[in-house]
Amino acid sequence: MILGLAKSVVKLNSSKGVRGVNYSGRRKGRAKAARGEFSRAGGRIPLLKPWLVKPEALVGDLRKVWASGRLSLGEYTGKLEDRARELFGVKEVVAIQSCTSGLILTMKALGIGKKVVVPDYTFPATSHAAIWLGAEVVFCDVDLSDYTISPEALAGINDPEVEAVLAVNIFGLPPKVDEIAGICAEKGWKLIFDSAQGIGGEYRGRSIGGNGAAEVFSMSPSKLVTSAEGGMVTTNDTALASELRELRNYGKGRGEAMEGVGLSARLSELCAVLAWRNLGHLKELLAKRERLEKKYRKALAGIKGVAFQEWGPERKSGRNYFVVRITEEAGKSRDQAVSELWEQGIECRRYFYPAVHEIPAYRGKYAADCPNAVVLSSQAMALPFYSTMTAKEQDLVIERFEGVMTGR
Repeated sequence: MILGLAKSVVKLNSSKGVRGVNYSGRRKGRAKAARGEFSRAGGRIPLLKPWLVKPEALVGDLRKVWASGRLSLGEYTGKLEDRARELFGVKEVVAIQSCTSGLILTMKALGIGKKVVVPDYTFPATSHAAIWLGAEVVFCDVDLSDYTISPEALAGINDPEVEAVLAVNIFGLPPKVDEIAGICAEKGWKLIFDSAQGIGGEYRGRSIGGNGAAEVFSMSPSKLVTSAEGGMVTTNDTALASELRELRNYGKGRGEAMEGVGLSARLSELCAVLAWRNLGHLKELLAKRERLEKKYRKALAGIKGVAFQEWGPERKSGRNYFVVRITEEAGKSRDQAVSELWEQGIECRRYFYPAVHEIPAYRGKYAADCPNAVVLSSQAMALPFYSTMTAKEQDLVIERFEGVMTGR
């Protein structure tokens, strides 16, 4: 069945994407024509689109999985872990069902259960993981320039019940690793990196993956490298990795002995096949994303009220998303810009919104003094950004964004 599906996808991929869009002419004059043609075609520019190897590249691997009869913890889970270990330069990689389950199991293995510090500007899965573990969340503010957790705000937290910090990689950018690690060491806190969006990021010339007690990555459909659904925990702690391998499999030790209380968090072999193949293209995907980002920044830099995520040379982003801020200097709000772009066929998103302590599930449960996170959640928006994005698609996004923001 899946082999037949693969052949169908091959046929589907050979068809054209958005048709009927007129991209010819000079930039100033082509936006209106393109808008009309695009609307008549009934298409949209998506916010995200997963990059996948060609289906025929998977067929031989899938046949091997079928023949083995082993659909989890098999050959391809091992191959994926080996490839990731080499790319990230770490001792251990543990493939898991999702980043969220990886965060839960990593905190459990480290004995965390009281209070965990989480940035107030992140995807709620970060704090959800701590809450599922039974811990209480302490929200920390972020820096307005790079959107990552603020070392100054973190240093100001003096709660004796705090046991750990979940430092988050935001849109592909690692936080200020050394400063955060120093604060955690001084206060006796464990440090875990939620690097869900972080594949391809670097810190001081080295791939992320070996920072803190562990880093946890996502390979969901929205990520630079996807396994359809799945994730990985990377660490240089062999004992921690050994415990995580037990915990991802209910807590089974050698044989059938239940050595711990774990979850069913194994990555399927089918997902491992896709992840292993996709991960082999990491360098070319990063190069494509870098070109797309540079083009966006150059084109949008002169628009009043538009600000970018900024960082220094010691860090390199994996460029999972392209997010801009619509500041008070702009002629309209972020929400107005998002609404108008959607009307014109450009998918975009308020991201992240709202600040985590204000999501409906948490409202009234957590106090948080995080003004920068609140500002970011009211100003930040994600624009279409994916590895298969064509020059024509990006040109159209730029033209419509510019038109919305300038009124032209």
